[in-house]
Amino acid sequence: MEETRKKIIDAATEVFSEYGFFRAPTHLVAMRAGVSKGLIFWYFKDKDELILEVARKALPAEVISSCLEKDIAGKDLLRCIAESYISKYSAPKMRNLLLHSLSASSHYEPLAELLKKTCGELLQKATLKVFGELNTKNIVKMRVLLGALMCYSINKPTELSENEYIEEVLSIIYESSNK
Repeated sequence: MEETRKKIIDAATEVFSEYGFFRAPTHLVAMRAGVSKGLIFWYFKDKDELILEVARKALPAEVISSCLEKDIAGKDLLRCIAESYISKYSAPKMRNLLLHSLSASSHYEPLAELLKKTCGELLQKATLKVFGELNTKNIVKMRVLLGALMCYSINKPTELSENEYIEEVLSIIYESSNK
């Protein structure tokens, strides 16, 4: 039963990555999952529920949460977030889903709420654990980190390796707080 649900989510991930959330035909999800369209709606009450399940996995909340669960703080936590983010979005499928999620959030309220949680309370938890203080300057630094990581994922710089890029970003964000 759980295996079938996972097959549907995996197929939806592929189809949504290719077509976007709202242009993706449900029958194609069913075909790729090897199930009937009716079975999709046995596991998910409607297409919106399936979209939210896939979008939840596509947003960086999972990356931030998994790093927060580790017993690390400061620059090590920043590095964990950076490396995990770049690893996750190096796959074209996940990168496309992230972009579809960001785009759809401007007119699809449930996605906007997911994004708000990621950039709100979750980012605040990470900020506190990295810098030890929750203030506007530190929150902006965490947002700068996510922006830098997204830019890297969308268009990798040819002049820097992944590791060099991460180290430069971390030194700009973390070391600037120690001055």
